[in-house]
Amino acid sequence: MNNQEIKKPSILIVDDNFINLNMLLEFLNQEGFKTLIAQDGETAIRRAEIGRPDLILLDIMMTGMDGFQTCKKLKTIDTTRDIPIIFLTALTDTVNQMKGFEVGGVDYITKPFDPKQVLSCIKKQIKIKEQKDELSELTPSISEDIDARDKFLSIIVHKMSKAFNKLHDLSLLFADAISELQKDEISVFDRHIFGSAHNTINILENILDWGRFQQDSWNVQSEKIDLYGIFLAVLYTYQKLARTKSINISHNIAPESFILSDPEMMYRVLANLIVLALTYPASNKIIVSIDNKDADIEMKINNTSLQVYSIDNNFESKDLLKTVNTGDALPIQLTLALCQQMLLMNNGSLLMKSDDNQSSYFVLTLPSCNSEN
Repeated sequence: MNNQEIKKPSILIVDDNFINLNMLLEFLNQEGFKTLIAQDGETAIRRAEIGRPDLILLDIMMTGMDGFQTCKKLKTIDTTRDIPIIFLTALTDTVNQMKGFEVGGVDYITKPFDPKQVLSCIKKQIKIKEQKDELSELTPSISEDIDARDKFLSIIVHKMSKAFNKLHDLSLLFADAISELQKDEISVFDRHIFGSAHNTINILENILDWGRFQQDSWNVQSEKIDLYGIFLAVLYTYQKLARTKSINISHNIAPESFILSDPEMMYRVLANLIVLALTYPASNKIIVSIDNKDADIEMKINNTSLQVYSIDNNFESKDLLKTVNTGDALPIQLTLALCQQMLLMNNGSLLMKSDDNQSSYFVLTLPSCNSEN
């Protein structure tokens, strides 16, 4: 019981309106969160320093120190600067929403409170915080080389900041313009926000995957899987992203194209390569084809504008990080190295080749496992 209590996320609620404070307190307690309360900015700062909550719900309009001032102060204190802050506000104009983000807030909830919105917003930010904490725990084990560690942190900050900022800007623009948009224009926004969100998630998953390899904590669970089903799952996930770029993805993979592989690793490999092809397209078509060899299945993913990279089997952290270009939309070498490592652990391989049109394509070799085995 004690361990379960410790693991419950804790939330500091800051509001000088007792009715709002009590409403949120009862609701969050019912949802299983540990709660702290404060009715002014100065008390909130003291309780945040002592209690170290996982999240702060902070009212903007308070007497004395308002929410913006309180947030600024919290961001200057070492022990509280990384606590995500969600603003509580009855103000719906874009100026105040933008100000909240500028002083360090991660989101906002409007009054009167919608329980579903409150819960969804809290869970999303706590999940992001947990992922950041996991990355922080992984960093020291990546390499004893200080330059490599600093490079890794630089990649994380650059990639994630750029991805989250794009998603944030799209969401704000959409929220500001939604009342004036037509149905087809809303659909365009929806596809772009969806694509940006998936790109952000994919970058984060790659960094976490890499950390798992560095800790040697990813065990291969090989089984007979249908390549057709795995690819359809990837296609379903990224079809919307493809539509935002007006790219058509086609394939010739037949049902019951069995391979022997870890299904999670195989999904991540195919997802990564499809995202790379969508991010760096050579045309408006991506063609995925397979060819059955004696003991293997060869898969080709055409075509991308990427230069042909030599994919090294060496997965040493500091050597790999020296090749990563933080200016790329995606960390290409890191992504390819991850795919190669996953395939090698499943008796497969990955190459890049170029065709006569100077575009490039991926070639995967996968261990075949026909239906009779």
